[in-house]
Amino acid sequence: MKKTLLAVCIGSAILLSGCQNAPDNTHHNSLQLSEFKNVLNRRGNPSALFDTDEYSNLRYNAFVDAGAWHGHLLPDTPEGYGAFGGIMLVTQEYANYIADQSFDVLSVQNNKTHQHISLSQAKKAEIYSTPDALHQDLIFDDFDVHMTLRFATNRTSLLKTTLTNKTDTSLDLALQWHGKLLDNADNWAKTHFYHRINDNGSGVSFVFRKTEGHGIKTAKDSEFMVRRSLNGTTAINPQQYSYKSESSVLIKPNTSTRVYTTYSYVHNPNEAAREEQRVQHILKHADAYMKKTIGRWEGYLNHGLNNPDATKSRENVAVKAIMTLNGNWRSPAGVIKHSTVTPSVTAPYFSGNDTWPWDTWKQAYAMAHFNPDVAMENIRTVFQFQIQENDPIRPQDKGYLLDVVNYNLPENRGGHSENNAASENWNERNTKPSLAAWSVMEVHHALVNEFNRADDAQTWIDEMYPKLVAYHDWWLRNRDHNGNGIPEYGAAVDPAHNTRDGHMYIRLWTNEEGKLKDLVGEEHLKKIDKKGGVTGYQVIGVNAYNKVLDHYDTLGVTAYENGAQEATGWESGMDNAARFGFIDDLALTNNDDTIHSTSDAIQSDQLGRYAARHYGFHNQIVGSTASWKYQDQSQKNMDKLSKARKDWQVRFAENRDKNSGQLLGFSMLQESVDQASYMYSDNKYLAEMAKQVSENIKEKERGEEFAHKSDDIKHYINTCMFDDNSGFFYDIRMVDKNGKKSAYQKQGITCAGTVLKERGQAPEGWSPLFNGAATREHADRVISSMLNPDTFNNAVAFPHKGISLATASRDNPAYNPDIYWRGRVWLDQFYFGLSALSQYGHKNDAIQMAEDLFHNGKGFKEDGAIRENYNPETGAVQGASNFSWSAAHTYLMYRDYFKE
Repeated sequence: MKKTLLAVCIGSAILLSGCQNAPDNTHHNSLQLSEFKNVLNRRGNPSALFDTDEYSNLRYNAFVDAGAWHGHLLPDTPEGYGAFGGIMLVTQEYANYIADQSFDVLSVQNNKTHQHISLSQAKKAEIYSTPDALHQDLIFDDFDVHMTLRFATNRTSLLKTTLTNKTDTSLDLALQWHGKLLDNADNWAKTHFYHRINDNGSGVSFVFRKTEGHGIKTAKDSEFMVRRSLNGTTAINPQQYSYKSESSVLIKPNTSTRVYTTYSYVHNPNEAAREEQRVQHILKHADAYMKKTIGRWEGYLNHGLNNPDATKSRENVAVKAIMTLNGNWRSPAGVIKHSTVTPSVTAPYFSGNDTWPWDTWKQAYAMAHFNPDVAMENIRTVFQFQIQENDPIRPQDKGYLLDVVNYNLPENRGGHSENNAASENWNERNTKPSLAAWSVMEVHHALVNEFNRADDAQTWIDEMYPKLVAYHDWWLRNRDHNGNGIPEYGAAVDPAHNTRDGHMYIRLWTNEEGKLKDLVGEEHLKKIDKKGGVTGYQVIGVNAYNKVLDHYDTLGVTAYENGAQEATGWESGMDNAARFGFIDDLALTNNDDTIHSTSDAIQSDQLGRYAARHYGFHNQIVGSTASWKYQDQSQKNMDKLSKARKDWQVRFAENRDKNSGQLLGFSMLQESVDQASYMYSDNKYLAEMAKQVSENIKEKERGEEFAHKSDDIKHYINTCMFDDNSGFFYDIRMVDKNGKKSAYQKQGITCAGTVLKERGQAPEGWSPLFNGAATREHADRVISSMLNPDTFNNAVAFPHKGISLATASRDNPAYNPDIYWRGRVWLDQFYFGLSALSQYGHKNDAIQMAEDLFHNGKGFKEDGAIRENYNPETGAVQGASNFSWSAAHTYLMYRDYFKE
């Protein structure tokens, strides 16, 4: 069989621009990378291992490229001139700094005059970044220093230092470098992280210990290596993890000399040995490596910048998005065999090579247009761990995709070893919504239409189609409780959700132990640790859980945890959305150490306000920290609160194999309109794919089945999930507030239940529009809400500040502009909203909302990082910095909605 370009491009060849072989079809004749200086602020001087901002992001935007596992910063002050320090390591699952701006700083001594010159004394200095590199141009009387750093491989960055003699006599110079590692005030790193420093002759190596916890995770003898093209001498201080190196050069009059330095971070001795060989080749052919990197980046921009109507400032934002996504690219390491893209290299909890399916679908959809090989590799990483029928832990989940995979396996899959600890963030408790086929087909179309790679596109869908079908089938087998083809969100069989013998449980802390025992029976209770001095219990079994819901307000509950509910939120991608029963409840705030004042308590009383509005509850609050309560404690008043709470309770059911009775997982008894819409698209794309895959591909014959299913789901969504009174799409309650089945007949089909409009409007309501499943009549009414300043059109409600299409309408009972998925603006749902508007005849409104985001979202027009989410009323940044799916949708907005 003919070997396609796709196969050639995998692995290290991803770094070569030759993989993107199509002629440039954009509006640019030839893009110059120098057109995009300082698009993202790369300056910084870390002062600690975790020098972080208010959202726990690493404070500075390190430059990382080519899938590497370390980054550099531009100096923030003249003291850092002559170095690209601020070294950030990506350590399996996290990221942290190991050095400040002066690491490996260069200074110069004139061997003839013995004058020592610090590069901080430059008469003129230009310190800047381009998408592909960091630069320093330092001007002196007798000589100039020009420094450029690019990434040469997926483990090594390459610094070219050019020294130019501007005089008519030779310059005999001693080049001196020095550096040391950061530590915390308690010297934690020296005793737990750093192991030793080695003099390597042409450089130094810092060797690390096996480390886990504390937000740092390294294997024994992982290593950061510095190598130079000049021989010299090095003195090391093992106690301080510092060094001084020196080499000499003689520069003839009016000529230049070049010195090359490499910086490599490797995970283990095997990688170190391999990279040492590559470094020797790099140092011998440094300019060729530099040119390859330039060509690679020119390829990204020449393909990616294709909007002739975008202004320069909008184009800068697109470049920033491309830089962000490429910066979050990690090359294969640990158990992950492919390149992947993580949510954020600078948010330690989203770094390493942590890979989520939901992020992947959106990242790959965007990267298909400028870096399709990494887009494909990112998707392959998710499917590398797709559950097979012989899986030792969850064979019942054949076809399932795990929520988070990363560098090492978890302990229950054998991830722990003498030299490396098991994964700390691997998660099998849930999956994510299926936009996989949507993403795979976008890569396919881009390969054909934008890169002239039809053979690779065919190979791609032939590879992915059977895996996508297996995932599709898993949803219908393990998450479709009533078997109607509309799967629910839920939770997998997992110790966080169920006992060893397969019974779902919750955890609660109560002042009414006797009542709890009488209600559910002691055989359904297991005592757990106290919280705030209150006794805790594991309540075992779905029936016991339902009894707790029915009598919740009699049990004196002070804290409550439902692992299945948490996983269901995660599975939806909208972790704590209102529709899954999440609302601030005063009864649970007394254990919340963020509630310090009456005003805090009032703000957190969302359930009380809801009860007041809908049931006439008197919700005046009295008390003080840790003892807040409602002033009116009469039974009549508290009964009204109980009625309100029932609107927010969620019920679960066990899903079992019809033949064997084996437990398959748990479904929240709620059909979600976004998941139904994604399944509509999933069927539609699988039907399209089935027509195009090669004849020998498994499941090809199911194309008509998928086409019919998409039609059925579209009809179901419009018949059962739209509320005529409010003009919006909602999730469906599969049981009523008392747990009774609530299916009914409508227009010849069985609806699983009534719409769940009590929990307010949110972006899932425009998911049928984004996916093209809504009728025109229904879409027009949804769009009325989207454009309403009192609900979603925040840019109109808050002129020059607001951002529209937040994750809850402002009249949603659980709305707060600071809450993760109940107020903040997430750019995936924002973009889905723009697409919804555009598909149904409101593209001008979509363009206007995109413009409002561009002007009002902090950092978009400036050099700030693209963030995880934004405040809908002020435009303030929130969450993780350099966030991939935000960058992906920013890039897609540039393609579709950023106009002059």
